[in-house]
Amino acid sequence: MAPEEFDYYPGLERTFADVTLRQFVHTTLAGTSLRVLISNQYGSRPLRIGAASIARADHAGRLDPKTTRPLLFNAQPSISIPAGTALYSDTVQLSTAAHTLLAISVYLPDPTTGSTATVHEEGWLRGQLSQPGDFSSTAALPVAARLYSYFYVAAVDVIPPRAAQALVILGDSLSDGTGSTPWAQRSWPDRLAHRISAAFPGGLAVVNMAIGGNRLLHDSTGPNALSRADRDVFAVPGVHYVFVLEGINDIGGWPGHPDEDVSAAQLCAGLHQLLTAAHARGLRAIVGTLTPTEGCMDCGGTQGEAIRQSVNNWIRSSHEFDAVVDFDRVVRDPMHPRRLSAAFDSGDHLHLSDAGYAAMARALDLELFADSVNERQKATARHH
Repeated sequence: MAPEEFDYYPGLERTFADVTLRQFVHTTLAGTSLRVLISNQYGSRPLRIGAASIARADHAGRLDPKTTRPLLFNAQPSISIPAGTALYSDTVQLSTAAHTLLAISVYLPDPTTGSTATVHEEGWLRGQLSQPGDFSSTAALPVAARLYSYFYVAAVDVIPPRAAQALVILGDSLSDGTGSTPWAQRSWPDRLAHRISAAFPGGLAVVNMAIGGNRLLHDSTGPNALSRADRDVFAVPGVHYVFVLEGINDIGGWPGHPDEDVSAAQLCAGLHQLLTAAHARGLRAIVGTLTPTEGCMDCGGTQGEAIRQSVNNWIRSSHEFDAVVDFDRVVRDPMHPRRLSAAFDSGDHLHLSDAGYAAMARALDLELFADSVNERQKATARHH
């Protein structure tokens, strides 16, 4: 769905005042309680939350009134979040199954003009902007506009009844889901989450920290992957596996910034740094090969293809990562291996279709996770 089909898709200077934002997330882990992280990381002035709530929701966006819980901050319903920071809500008692749709409603009483919003540009789940007023606990929001992006809601931490682990995916638009059917949860991490929850009920969460347009080595859409790994990966509660799929946007370069052109050696060094940081924290590091881009505009042409091939050869042969998932071989056209298979191409020769992302999700051998998940569950049983 194109941005113009949405009512609210402005630039980075977002203005909200006396309105309620209702935004939706899918859980990947069952739990008995949860908390929400509200971020003003990129704001230039304090962000005041007048009221907030969380509830289970249906696919029409209506709250289940019996599950609506107010979000409090240090037992208070309102809080001012300083610029450059993020704050957790108090823990809320709310049982959720894996793949539950949750609605987070945040009332913003004061104008946010002049403060660059903390935002995930491509939300892939349609949010709602209310008419003026606090409707944070209202079952059916009086909708003034639909939202294309996530604003301020940075994370929902589900607290399971027993110890669990997390697989965190660090990636770009290929992991964010660009090209898939909007609002249908058909990115490859979404598909993988369903496979994992079926195989390891309650044992492994899938946390998608991909940002469309993100790069490994230089800032673009969001901070580069190396600089954001501490916050977006290593600080995730329960993280045990790190999956990295980054580099395509580096190869394409950045218009007007020839100083940011990169070589295959630089990309390999960046991936090696992420691997080293993960292993230093006792985490398992998994990497995906870079998928084909022939026919894509701004993907580097012949020189870019040479870089992609070199990076993929290093990934396959380095034996440094705990596992390699060869997405390139899974989704390429066997007769024209520099191109995506026509059945997997969303149409821009870069991003994948629903079928392509499903093939990527199937490419992961779930045995990668079996030993540690089973061991964690055994340890929990012994503890109890």
